[in-house]
Amino acid sequence: MGPDGHFYSFSTHGLVVISRASQPNSLDGYWEPIGSVLEGSSIINNTGSTDPWAPDVHKVGDTYYCYYAVSQFGSQFSSIGLATSKTLRPGSWTDHGAVLTSNTTAPSPLNITNAIDANLFIDPKTKIPYLTYGSFWSDIWQFQLAKDLLSVVWSPAPTQLSLDPVSPQAEEGPYLSRHDSWYYLWYSHGSCCGYNVSALPAPGQE
Repeated sequence: MGPDGHFYSFSTHGLVVISRASQPNSLDGYWEPIGSVLEGSSIINNTGSTDPWAPDVHKVGDTYYCYYAVSQFGSQFSSIGLATSKTLRPGSWTDHGAVLTSNTTAPSPLNITNAIDANLFIDPKTKIPYLTYGSFWSDIWQFQLAKDLLSVVWSPAPTQLSLDPVSPQAEEGPYLSRHDSWYYLWYSHGSCCGYNVSALPAPGQE
């Protein structure tokens, strides 16, 4: 919920489209697209910078953090960027650029993973912030974040949270939560896109 008492949602494409529920304190009613997080394109140097994906928005203190992915479909040259705002409103966001970038020459594990689908998780027990991401390449990974949430730290080392040993390792879209003493990792598994009616995956292999 924003500081104006309205719920907001954020979507892929359109430079991260911002929509706002028309009625305060309610998810009901018309959701109005009111603008975008980014203006023009992301400042990340990537040919996909005009079409950011998979926003993940959280309020920490008095600031809203929007992590987003910049890539091209099927490319491992990808980045997770960050924009921040105090109000959620269009025109109020500051784009901080890349938090991490994957490609074939990056340090491990960024050379074997794909920097997409970020999820911010601040452990309610330890208060340590983490960025879980990925990946379609080598499944789901996690970095600890710096205290300002603008960059990752390399010590402790990044952790692989899930692994499907059978290629293609199509696990992506992670979301981490904690309930009681358990941590829960939610993610998508399976291939999408590029199919037609005559060439669908076998049942159970979608």
